[in-house]
Amino acid sequence: MAKAAAAALQKALEGKGNPPSPAIPEAREPAERASSYKAPSREGKIPITAYLSPNFKSSLRLIQAKQGGSVQELIAEALNDLFAKYNVPTVSE
Repeated sequence: MAKAAAAALQKALEGKGNPPSPAIPEAREPAERASSYKAPSREGKIPITAYLSPNFKSSLRLIQAKQGGSVQELIAEALNDLFAKYNVPTVSE
């Protein structure tokens, strides 16, 4: 009995036994998934990222709580104020 099991194992290892199970499809890369769908609100826009102290976020959230609007709108307003300060064109949307 042990010889029969060993022979069956050897056949399987040599590829003579049962056919291999179907291949598992490879997962798509994260970049591929991200490029497949873009929210309509993001069409024609690009991300601008900055790594800042958590205090910046706290202050933005305080202004948001007092004035309303989104953090994105507040950052756009702040950037336009910076552009005006340095005499470069501001952006209107």
